[in-house]
Amino acid sequence: MPGVIMENGRNGSHTNHDRDQRLNGVNGANYAPEKSPEKGKGRAEPQQSMTPISPTIPNGVNGNFLDASQQQNGLGDSIPQDLQERINQLPPEIAHITQGYLPLSRLLSRLAQKTHSDLSSTILELAQMPVPSSAVNGNTSHITTSDDSSPENLTKKLRLVKFAQDAHTEWTKALVITGWSRRAEDVSRTIDLKIHLDDQAQYYENAVYELGEVKKGLIHARLPNPDLPTALEVLTTGKASWMPDLGYIQPPPLNAKEILKSLENLNTLLSIRLNLHDYDSIPFHFKNFEIKSGRVTFKVAGEFEIDLTIADEDPEAQFWFIDFRFMFLPSVPTLTPQIRYHIESKVNEALAKDGLAGCYKYLHEMVLTHKINEFKKQAFDLAGAKWIETLKVEALNRALSVQYWLDRYPKGLRSWIILGVHSGKRKDGRPDPKATSRLFIRWFRDSKEVPDVDVQFDTVNITTESLLKTVIAKHVSYILTSIHDNLAAKPLFANRELALSLSISSTEPAESELKVQLTNEQHLTVKIEPISGRILFSPASQLNTKCESQLNGKSPNPAIDGHSYIEVLRGQLLAEEIVNRGLSIGWIRIPIPGLKADALQPYLPKGPQPNFLWFRRSGWAENWCIAVMMTTGGEQWLLLETADAPPNNSSSNVAQGRRITSFIKIPSKLASPVPTYEFLSTLNIFSAALVSHYCNLRSLHGKRAAHMLRQSGPSKAVTLPSIYIRLSEILVSKGKSARTNKEWAKGVVRLTFQGLELLPPKSDDAIPPVPENQPSGDLVQRRPTPQERAVLISEARMIVPPPGQPNVLVNINEKVDKDIAFDPETGSFAFRLRSRVGESVIPDLIERLVRVERLVEFIQVFQKHEKALKCESVSLGKIVFTYGNIAAGNRSDAMDLDTTTSHPYKATVDFNAMETSMTLVLERHNPHLRILDYLVMVLNGSGGLNDVASLLPLTLPVLRGLDAIETAWTPAPDTEKGEVFVNVRAVDWYMIRYDLKQTASTPDSPPTMRKIMFEVRLRHRRGEPWWYVRRSDTINRTSKDVDEIDEALKSVWKSKGTGWEGMRVSGVAQVHGVEELLEKVDEVIRCLPILNAEAPNAPAPTLAAVPAAALSKQVRPQAPQQQQRQQPTPNQSQGQSQSQGRSNPLKREVVEID
Repeated sequence: MPGVIMENGRNGSHTNHDRDQRLNGVNGANYAPEKSPEKGKGRAEPQQSMTPISPTIPNGVNGNFLDASQQQNGLGDSIPQDLQERINQLPPEIAHITQGYLPLSRLLSRLAQKTHSDLSSTILELAQMPVPSSAVNGNTSHITTSDDSSPENLTKKLRLVKFAQDAHTEWTKALVITGWSRRAEDVSRTIDLKIHLDDQAQYYENAVYELGEVKKGLIHARLPNPDLPTALEVLTTGKASWMPDLGYIQPPPLNAKEILKSLENLNTLLSIRLNLHDYDSIPFHFKNFEIKSGRVTFKVAGEFEIDLTIADEDPEAQFWFIDFRFMFLPSVPTLTPQIRYHIESKVNEALAKDGLAGCYKYLHEMVLTHKINEFKKQAFDLAGAKWIETLKVEALNRALSVQYWLDRYPKGLRSWIILGVHSGKRKDGRPDPKATSRLFIRWFRDSKEVPDVDVQFDTVNITTESLLKTVIAKHVSYILTSIHDNLAAKPLFANRELALSLSISSTEPAESELKVQLTNEQHLTVKIEPISGRILFSPASQLNTKCESQLNGKSPNPAIDGHSYIEVLRGQLLAEEIVNRGLSIGWIRIPIPGLKADALQPYLPKGPQPNFLWFRRSGWAENWCIAVMMTTGGEQWLLLETADAPPNNSSSNVAQGRRITSFIKIPSKLASPVPTYEFLSTLNIFSAALVSHYCNLRSLHGKRAAHMLRQSGPSKAVTLPSIYIRLSEILVSKGKSARTNKEWAKGVVRLTFQGLELLPPKSDDAIPPVPENQPSGDLVQRRPTPQERAVLISEARMIVPPPGQPNVLVNINEKVDKDIAFDPETGSFAFRLRSRVGESVIPDLIERLVRVERLVEFIQVFQKHEKALKCESVSLGKIVFTYGNIAAGNRSDAMDLDTTTSHPYKATVDFNAMETSMTLVLERHNPHLRILDYLVMVLNGSGGLNDVASLLPLTLPVLRGLDAIETAWTPAPDTEKGEVFVNVRAVDWYMIRYDLKQTASTPDSPPTMRKIMFEVRLRHRRGEPWWYVRRSDTINRTSKDVDEIDEALKSVWKSKGTGWEGMRVSGVAQVHGVEELLEKVDEVIRCLPILNAEAPNAPAPTLAAVPAAALSKQVRPQAPQQQQRQQPTPNQSQGQSQSQGRSNPLKREVVEID
């Protein structure tokens, strides 16, 4: 029994209640000696007063004395064999009871806590009690000789006394317990002995009870002693003398006629009674009866047949039982005597008490119970054979519970049926003679009862397996129908893009199946195995088997979420098809391009998280990719442009990832396009077209250019709307000529997508040309290599000139180059523009339009200057023309010039570069090479080619003359006369400097140089151009200061010739006469004798002797390649002049001066 034990060594002798458990019963462990008591635990009794602890000998079934003795004594073979046998025959040790014991310290501590709590409560109650009136009024002093007997004081005293008594009582009990705990070890042993004795007494009582039960059971087995004398008498004489003779007279035996007549009388009486007297009392289910052979047979279809008869003509007399037969299978064909006797007695009792109604009720209920028992018997047979470990059969009083699919669901959901008896009463409580009890099924599906379900099962031919199949067929139908309805609601199946069919059987669950078309080539058949309830996928494959295993192992309710597993399987199969076919035709699968979940979230539909496949084509920009978003409603093909996310100062240590800058949905008529090879090939072209279209529109939007989309004719690959762009929105010139300020073309350009081309890899980044015989828009039907690049082909069309203006481009060839076509009749241009995927063609289009604008302007210039310039060839990036087909005129023999220089000069204007600047290219020996930089500056100026065309014929004669002067002085540059330099100040301003040698005054002095300069400048008089030639080194002299050079030049200044005339101190010439004038002046200088340094008439500022070594010269020879095609950069101002020597094989020196 439970009790309180003392702590070790406190207030008495040591107890062994806290000892280690010793060996007891079977498989006990050896006893370990207890620890010594701790210090500070109170006084301990002497060791002699403690109960000696002897080692316990193990005993029982597996007791091992040898092991215990070895541990105690260290000896293994010291016990004799006979002693060992006697020890083994000893009874087991008495069990030690420790349950319910508490340490004494806990009791005392709890008691101390309770006492302290009660004292605190008592003090608070005393403080709240009223104070005596005498103390309140102050009438009494604090020192009194008698006790205060006021009611208030007495109440407080009583309260204190009550607390003291209660505390005293409790602590007295504690004292008693403390004293008892000193003998706790003996008491504990007494308790153990008491429990042991009670158990033994219980064993005796149980044995007596069992003997009594056996004796009671033997009563039916005991036979009485045989009466041998009576038996001998009966066997000898045929009668017993001690039995009285009742005097009965046996009737004579009946013959056949009498028997037949008796039976007919019985039939008549039965017919009269059942049709007249008992007609209204016959139960509804006994209406089907047959009278024959003196008995009436009541037939209840599917249940039983019973034969009854009467023994009296009285209509009130009861019917009597004759025979009974079951009308269902399986059942016993013939009743055993025991069963017959039982049924007969019960039926006769019911007939006597309640008549035919009671007979029907009893037999009907008995048959229902028998049918339930038959169902139960077959259920147990199934659970132990064919349906083993899948059925759980349980008898519920009269009903039967059969649980099927035991291990089907992982989370405790169960399905079962209960076969029982329904009362058959109406719900409104009104009596119905037709109502009767019947067998019915309650179906619990997924731990919930299915209401209003009609489970049809056969109660005539009883088979539990058929009943289970019927119920399971309904369960299978429910699961497959739910999956079918969930899938049919999806757009893929609702739009009949994928096939879906359901076949249901009401009796054979194995024949029910759901057929689902997953992809264009993959189909799935879903069945449910009737016995185990596992869902089966066919045909068998790795993905099908994996999905089937996940559905059977993880799905708590396949009717609710089974369709999601099929959708996942469809996504996996579709992803496999897309990846395999995409890789075979050039798509490259890539991981997610650094996008986080929050970056994709704004673009995702509501619902479950979709799966993504990421692809990119070879040659695409790294920031563009295609994402296939696979959802339950189909697939969406998306074009995404990504970029690095902007840095966030608040979270600088966290990677920002990338963000989506462009999101384009690829339009599709189907919710799930079939990923055929043709589709994926067309997708390459269409996606590239969409990217190009989007980039073009974005570029136009960035330029704030007005544009419009209109549907155009289909191309070979895809159909995209054309982009109509206003010229005035994208050109700097606003579509108007800078010279005439009129529109030079129709104000709209149409941009259309034409196709995609694959180009072989190249080392540079430039787009290589495509052969002209390869048509645009054709798809290369092969797998591209990763090094190949995809190039988009776009076409732009425009009309030049605008309506109502003459066609200035009528003489241009129809095919300007491989990427440009021109129609002379309509004046329309067609440009083939190439760009990489992800790049806009608008910059290239603008560059082409600028070139066309320049071309139109140049053609107009050529038409204006058709007498001076002749166009040789025209293209969109280059114009070649000739000029200067004029006779050289009369020239002096001393000039020694070649007369072949009178042929026309060829020049090329190159405006094919992406920049706005144009380049003028001159051939070798062209005189205008000297002023090429200035001409390029004029060409790129506001006047353009028109100003260049005006300057070329004006400057050609003077440049020829300057070249002739340099050529005349070139053969002997270091002779005794000197040398000449030509400096270009501007396109219409030239300086000629002669450095003439002078003899020194002494033979030892070095020679000196004399500088003579002429200025050639273009002037206009009355609107006509005139070249003005004068000596420029005499500007600071007075008119009277004349040197010998002036005297020599008077022969030129005072004469005239063809196209030129002297003006006393200078000369003027028209364009065709300036060359002759320059020759005359140069001839005078070359014919001068060598001057003396001490000439008396030499002016000091001009004729001062200048040492040749002091001249600042920069010798720069002309390279042959630069002479052939000189393309200088116009980076010099007009304040600087640099001599541009004419291209020839002779050595030239160019001197730069300020």
